[in-house]
Amino acid sequence: MIKKIAIISILLFSITFSSQNLRLIDTTDFELRKNLTKNLKTKHTFIYKSLKKEYRGKLRTEITSLYKSKHKEFLKNLNKDKFIFDTLFTKYSDSLTQLIVKNNPKLKRKNISVFISKNPTINALNVGEGIVVLNIGLFKYFENEDQLVSVLAHEIAHESLNHVSNNILHIAELRTSKLRKNQAKKIRKEKYNTYDKSFKILKNLMYSDSKTHRKKEMQADSVGYLLYKNTTLNKPNYLSALQLLADYETLPTINLDSTVYKRFFNIPKQPFKDSWLKVEKFSDYDYSKYTEKINKDSVKSHPEFTERILKLKKDFPELSINDSLSKSSKGSSFIKLQQLARKGDIVNFYDLEEYGYSIRLILKKLSKDSTNTYLKKWLGKNFLSLYKAKKKYRLNRYIERINPKEQTKEYQQFLSFIWNLNLNEIKNIGDYYSEI
Repeated sequence: MIKKIAIISILLFSITFSSQNLRLIDTTDFELRKNLTKNLKTKHTFIYKSLKKEYRGKLRTEITSLYKSKHKEFLKNLNKDKFIFDTLFTKYSDSLTQLIVKNNPKLKRKNISVFISKNPTINALNVGEGIVVLNIGLFKYFENEDQLVSVLAHEIAHESLNHVSNNILHIAELRTSKLRKNQAKKIRKEKYNTYDKSFKILKNLMYSDSKTHRKKEMQADSVGYLLYKNTTLNKPNYLSALQLLADYETLPTINLDSTVYKRFFNIPKQPFKDSWLKVEKFSDYDYSKYTEKINKDSVKSHPEFTERILKLKKDFPELSINDSLSKSSKGSSFIKLQQLARKGDIVNFYDLEEYGYSIRLILKKLSKDSTNTYLKKWLGKNFLSLYKAKKKYRLNRYIERINPKEQTKEYQQFLSFIWNLNLNEIKNIGDYYSEI
C-alpha cells in the first residue's frame, strides 16, 4: 500500500512539474487581480468625484474623460494578464520601493505601488496616482540591483512632481481652447487612432509633445537622483542605468538564418513546401533608399540620453567619478530574477499576444538547441494562437504586413512565411509541436 501511494505521489509530482514547467514565472493571480481591480475602481470613483468638485464646464468633461481613458487602459492591461504577480518579483520590487521611501520619508504620503509588466523592453512608466510600472526587461538587461533602484527612483520622482496629473490638465486645456484647435486635434488623433499596444494611451497621457517630454525627464532625473542618493547606494550606477536605457531602448534585432524554416517546419504529416518562402516582389521600391534607416535600428544614436547624462554630471559633480562602479554587487535575489526574466521572454511575448516575436525568438533559440522540448511546446502554442486568429480573420492584429520601407529582407521573409501558410497548415504545425 505504501509503495502504491509512493508511486502515485511520484506520478502526481511529475505531472505537476511538467505542467508548471511551461511557465517559469507563476501566473496563478486571478484572485489578486480581481481584488486589485475592485480596489482601483473604488479609488477611481473617488477621483471622479474630486474632479467634479474642482473643475467646471467643458474642462471638467475633458479632464474626466482623460482620467477615465487612463483608468480603462490600465485595468484592461491588468485583466488581460499583462502584469506579473509572482511573489518572487512583487516582494522584491516592494522591498526596493521601501528602501527608497524609508530614506525619503516625505514619500510615505504618496502610497507608491509598483507593478511588474511582462513587457520585455528595458523601460518603466509612472502612470500617476502612486502607480509605477517596471518592465521585466529591466531585470533582463540591467547589470545590478542599484540600477533597478535608480530607475524606480526616477519614476517615483515623476510621481512626486505630479507630472501625469499636470499633463492631463494640460491636454484638457488644449482641447477646450479655441485658439489651439489644431494641436488639440492632433492629440485626439494620437489617443484614439493608435494601434492598441500595451500602455500606449498611458504614455500619450504622460507627455503631449517631445519638448514637454525632455523637460520632464530632466526634472525627474534630478529629483530621482536625490531620492536615490539618500539610499547610500553606489552613485555612478544612477548614470550607468540611464546609459543602458539608451543602449537597449529597442529590443535587439533577431536575425533568422533562411535554413531555419525547412529545418523546423518539415514535419511528418506535412512536408515542407518551397512556396511557403515566396516573398512578394516590390520592384517599385529602391531598397538602397532605406538601407540607412534599417541599419540605424541596430546602431542607435541617443542625443536625448546624452543630453540628460551631461546635465546630471554638471548638476551633480560626484557623478563624474566612475571608478567606484565595480564595487556594486548584483545581489542573489537580483541574479535569480534576472535568470527568470531571461528564460521567460518567449512566454511574456506570448502573453502580450506578440506571437510573431515569440516565434522568432523560439526559432533563434532552437537553432542552437534543436532538441529543447520546452521551446517546441511554446512554438506549438504560438502557432495554435495564430490559427485561432486566422480562423477569425484577425491574423493582421498579430502579424504585420510587409512594408519594405521599414523592414529588413530577413524580417520580410519571416512575415511572408507566416502569411503564405493556410489555415490547416498553421494548425498542423501548432498541433505537432504542442503534442511533443
